[in-house]
Amino acid sequence: MDATAVWRAVLTDLELSLSKTYFAGYIKPLSLISLIESSGGVVATIMCPTKYHVQMMEEKYGKHVIRAIEHVVGQSCTIEYEIGKETSAEVGGGLPLFQPTPKPAASLGSGSHNLNPRLTFDTYIVGSSNNFAYAAAQGAAKSPGTRYNPLFIYGGVGLGKTHLMHAIGHAVYADHPDWDIMYISAETFGSDLIASLQNKRTAAFKKKYRTPNLLLIDDIQFIAGKEYIQEEFFHTFNELYMSQRQIVLTSDRPPQEISRLEERLSSRFMGGLMVDVQAPDFETRMAILTQKCIALGLEVSPDLISLLAEKAVGNIRELEGTLQAILAKAHSEKRPIDPDLIREHFGAASERRNHRVRPQAVINKTAQYFNYKVSELVGGSRKAPLTAARHAAMYLLYEELSLPYVQIGELFGGRDHTTVIHAVEKIKEELKSNPQLSKTLADIRHEL
Repeated sequence: MDATAVWRAVLTDLELSLSKTYFAGYIKPLSLISLIESSGGVVATIMCPTKYHVQMMEEKYGKHVIRAIEHVVGQSCTIEYEIGKETSAEVGGGLPLFQPTPKPAASLGSGSHNLNPRLTFDTYIVGSSNNFAYAAAQGAAKSPGTRYNPLFIYGGVGLGKTHLMHAIGHAVYADHPDWDIMYISAETFGSDLIASLQNKRTAAFKKKYRTPNLLLIDDIQFIAGKEYIQEEFFHTFNELYMSQRQIVLTSDRPPQEISRLEERLSSRFMGGLMVDVQAPDFETRMAILTQKCIALGLEVSPDLISLLAEKAVGNIRELEGTLQAILAKAHSEKRPIDPDLIREHFGAASERRNHRVRPQAVINKTAQYFNYKVSELVGGSRKAPLTAARHAAMYLLYEELSLPYVQIGELFGGRDHTTVIHAVEKIKEELKSNPQLSKTLADIRHEL
């Protein structure tokens, strides 16, 4: 009896009969490591990643798995459980929840890519807020350059647009290992163009951007208002499109709402398929948190995940950050993750949000810290040190006071909200590797 084929059929059955949340969290991480016939039917040995999964199978989900196996093999079934990460060679491996997309061997082709190995379709949680975008991304990956070209994905910050782009790239590369696949930000495209002009290497620039089989560009809204960059991207887009090369773009809003975007570009973006990604609903937040806990090797009950999903209502990035903050609190205080800990966290967060610090005080203290006049901080100068200070102030206004991007932009001379988004994201990224910046922000917070 082919255990691998049986398990695939079982997973197909259960995916249709269970909710996406519970299938992703409790069924997909399992592996069938043996299927042995006996006088009374078959004995299935299933590998579970944690003791908690065994408990959930015995209490709730095991009956569904038994029913599915019996339906597939036509015999009665009993289940035995083992705990571990590796599956038996007898079945050739299971179907783990987290499975990085393998890079094809060099002998298969001469292609290349700069994709994040963690951002694949396998690790993307699908819910009502993103299922259309997910389906469109898969469609573009299956028929690159023909079916959905260009594919334009839009939505707020931290909702999974970039994840979908990388997932498309991995799927295309798996089918076409000889293809060149390029992922970049719109800001990088603009910087490369300027550098090529300065160094008189425009021919090399055009070759770089007009030859990939798949071009993935993040945050395309940042080229708006930049005439020469828009001009060059228009010709790059046309060259790729006419050659039936796939183009995927992301933005924080649909093309028609991007101010100062040339009409000829907007019309081309709208000529393909436009899909939006919305904030995750309750079930999707549950699935995301369940997946994250499994990845971290945590045994967290569904009730606690449900409580956390109920209270954490932000984007995916904020959701994961909230989980990390709760874990850090539990570790530092040597406490279990329980309802009291979760409520304490959100109570403290609410208190911080309700602590009324005037926006002007944040701007004043930031200017004072960096030895600038307030007029300089909110003014138009683009000198690097001043820009860095301005980004810090925007970040603090967003994180400490939860001000909308539009309002922050108004405080800084009427800047577009996309400028503020860029500043906040830049600070978030730099904080990952710059402890001095973290200290600087902490010092300014202390003065507020």
